[in-house]
Amino acid sequence: MKLKGLLFSTVLLLSGCSMIENDSIESENNQIKDETEMEEKELAEEPEQTEEPEEKSEEEKMIEKLPKTASVEDWNLILVGPWNELPKDFNPELVEVNNEQRIDARIEQAWNDWYQAALEAGHRLFFASGYRPVELQEANFNNKVQQNLNEGMSEEEAIDKAKEYLTEPGFSEHHTGLALDIVDEEWIVEGNGLDPEYDTQASQQWLTDTMADYGFILRYPKNKEEITGILYESWHFRYVGQENAQFIVENDLALEEYLELLALREEMEE
Repeated sequence: MKLKGLLFSTVLLLSGCSMIENDSIESENNQIKDETEMEEKELAEEPEQTEEPEEKSEEEKMIEKLPKTASVEDWNLILVGPWNELPKDFNPELVEVNNEQRIDARIEQAWNDWYQAALEAGHRLFFASGYRPVELQEANFNNKVQQNLNEGMSEEEAIDKAKEYLTEPGFSEHHTGLALDIVDEEWIVEGNGLDPEYDTQASQQWLTDTMADYGFILRYPKNKEEITGILYESWHFRYVGQENAQFIVENDLALEEYLELLALREEMEE
């Protein structure tokens, strides 16, 4: 009997140990399960990480603000200059305005409105030069070269010097009928001409302050010589249309820079 009791006690003891181990394993499993569920819940509650968009460049920001309908193909944005020859078939319809000068008929109203506004502001403008045919440009250019030769320059020096303020025939913006050389009558009466120092006059300040309202820009501004290929001309204005002019003036651009932005936008939209 004692032996049976001992065996029974041993079985109970072993069974108890087994139950303790099973309880311990089950407890650990439950704990792992709880921790896993908690981690999954925390992950579910965390907001999704989204990549911040790259900040746009100043160029991209400007492109977004460009006039919606402007195009490099627009008639009033034609580019003629030292590196851009006038198309051979270009033949604008011209009208005669002040001082027997001619301009593109499409800008007559804008010019008349601007001229009248100047009178009302107390400025009597002198229209020095408008449309210039290739033949006249050729004569002007050759005369300037000859003048430089007479001053002792070599032929190469004479041509390079002439190019500082005169473009070669076929490369002048005056061929378009959209360019206007403007000073005021008092400036001319005092014996002055087309001189950068015209910007010291109140009339020139008024012109640059109001030009965009009538669709004009100062075509060859300061600090843009490398872009335009032409030295600063305080008297040379160019019609580009009101919306284009306002954007160019507000962003301190040369026409070349504006056209480059338009071209980039058109590439992006392809």
